[in-house]
Amino acid sequence: MGGIKLKISRLVESEARQFLPKAHHFIRHLRTCTSTTMSEALKALENASRRELQALAKELQLCRGNAKSDVILGNAMEFLDKHPKDGEQLVLAALGSRGNVTPVAKKATPKKETPKKKEKAANASVKVDTDVKDTKSKKQQPVEEPEEVESKTPEKKLTTKKAVPKENKKSKAASATATSKPTTASPAKSHKTNSKASPSTKKSPTSKTEPSSTENKKIAAKKEESVSSKKPALVSKKAEIKARKAVEALVKSVTDLTFVGDSRVRCSTTGHEMKADVDIINTYIHGKRYLKARNLKLSFAKYAPMFVDHPEESKPDMLWCNVTELAIARDEKSVKKHMVAPKYQKQLPIWKEEEVAKKKAEEEAQRRAARIEAAKKRRLEAAKEDGDAVENERPAKRKRTTPSK
Repeated sequence: MGGIKLKISRLVESEARQFLPKAHHFIRHLRTCTSTTMSEALKALENASRRELQALAKELQLCRGNAKSDVILGNAMEFLDKHPKDGEQLVLAALGSRGNVTPVAKKATPKKETPKKKEKAANASVKVDTDVKDTKSKKQQPVEEPEEVESKTPEKKLTTKKAVPKENKKSKAASATATSKPTTASPAKSHKTNSKASPSTKKSPTSKTEPSSTENKKIAAKKEESVSSKKPALVSKKAEIKARKAVEALVKSVTDLTFVGDSRVRCSTTGHEMKADVDIINTYIHGKRYLKARNLKLSFAKYAPMFVDHPEESKPDMLWCNVTELAIARDEKSVKKHMVAPKYQKQLPIWKEEEVAKKKAEEEAQRRAARIEAAKKRRLEAAKEDGDAVENERPAKRKRTTPSK
């Protein structure tokens, strides 16, 4: 047994000796690989732009996309520490580089110069030109000339260059050429114009006739204004008269309408008052409210004289029953219901007898009045005849005779 154990231990030691160099070699290889990948990932993170870092943060869900680049880098380093196996590859894949990463240099976009900057640059260039000219003039001029003249000349040039652009210079040059041409031929032309203008001043009779014509025109204009001011008043009066006549004709044609004063009209069916105007009355007559009320009134005419309009004008939607002396709604159903009721049926014959008696009494009263009037006429005629006869029968009065002396 002891020999077997020794053999086994020796075998294990020999195998271990064979395996250890291989293991050490594998560990070294892993360390080199990880170091290369880590170095590549770190380089990629350092050289990554702002947009690439934002994309990395979104893909790996490190933090918000709009976070600062320092925060994103810190989170990326933590991610690499947590994921030592696949972290480097994921980072490189997210940054779009598997291997050597070369940072893309951004093209420098030229900044747009503002008008103020352009003006400053132009002024600076003008100043430089003036300085150069000053130096040249100093070299050319002799020593005896004073320095004041030298300082004045460039100031004038500065003002001209600052204020006047090239286009204005061209326009000014063109205008100067245009103005310079007539100045040469001005004396001859002016002489001709004076000779032509002189005859117009000699025409004195026209100037004398002008005031009279202007006065006549003013008088005619005043007359026209007076006539025109009178015309509208006449037209307005005629229009008012026509409108009044039209309103009166319309009110007469409709039985329900009556005048309330001079400027108001009243409808008896609905109790509505309105302005005495043709348009207003027409719109009301053709309106739904009036037509409905009128139709109801006409429809209940067959129930007269038992059912009549309510005596109170404030109740146009009600009917008055003369049989029972009660107010009923202006509705056919309610009228028929009231007619079938026992109270109405009981009092209807009594009411009819009373109506017949009233009619007889009215007829007798009318006959009496007619008889009385006829008797009065007869008496008056007889009295007239008797008076005429008496006057004829009376003897003539004796004339007084004065006694003779």
